[in-house]
Amino acid sequence: MKDKNYLKSLIVGIFILIVGLTLIILGLVFDVNARNNYVKVDNISYSPAWYIYLLEIGGAILFLASLGNIYYYFSNKFNLKKMNVKQMAVIGVFSALSVILYYFGKFNLPFFPSWLDIQFSDVPALLVSFMYGPISGAISIFVRFFCKLPGTSTVGVGEFADLLIGVSMVVTSGIIYKKHRTFKGALMAMGFGMLLGTAVGVIANWLILIPAYINIAGFPQVALTGAMDTIISGGNHVVTDANFMSYYLFVAVLPFNLFRYVLVYLISILLYKRLSTLIEHFAGDFNKDEINDDDIIENNLDEL
Repeated sequence: MKDKNYLKSLIVGIFILIVGLTLIILGLVFDVNARNNYVKVDNISYSPAWYIYLLEIGGAILFLASLGNIYYYFSNKFNLKKMNVKQMAVIGVFSALSVILYYFGKFNLPFFPSWLDIQFSDVPALLVSFMYGPISGAISIFVRFFCKLPGTSTVGVGEFADLLIGVSMVVTSGIIYKKHRTFKGALMAMGFGMLLGTAVGVIANWLILIPAYINIAGFPQVALTGAMDTIISGGNHVVTDANFMSYYLFVAVLPFNLFRYVLVYLISILLYKRLSTLIEHFAGDFNKDEINDDDIIENNLDEL
């Protein structure tokens, strides 16, 4: 009887997931069509219609609701550790912080293209991943993605790339740290997470981000090339349309992501022990059987 209930939960979750994704895709399609038909008058910026917000926000809510049903099935099927209400509340709070930082906790550097932002919204997701495991960190990244999607200025392209990069980095770090909860394990988790996140960032920009900016969002290639050429040579036409991708990927994207993740991981490791000790008092035992190993991290940090 229980197996039937678990299966029913999975079926309902998959159905809600499909409906949610369908609404999101419809919202993006309508948004693209509206942008293409939009005539800019007196420099008035394009603003998505109410039904586009309704489709994307509704789809995001359904998608997140479906994750609960699917998680319920797999947690019972494979005897995974279940989260209590307080732990889910903590994940919700950190997810909200991730969204806030996505909007307000970012800035540009003059030696990188203006569309590459140094932002710290991955920090809350990393902290959750260290505390409750990689699935919790991935949930935070998905929440950030869906909350940002209705207000996208890139027809969802930039948000989708951030989703891929964020999930790969957070999940990788969470998996490694879950198995090796020591200071050395934390460094290993940060190293592999940074390398994989950077690699996914380069690939995403190469195969998804730049082609979608040009072919879907309508960004002119000459503008991208010109911006990159200004940074590299001060406008002396060293960067052309033909070699733009090579310069962009290896002179901008690669060092940018490495620098960004060094900052993200440094902040995360400095905050983790202090916040995890505080949260344990309010949210109960997360990984309590292994919590003493975290003292090694604190001792190493105190020596720095």
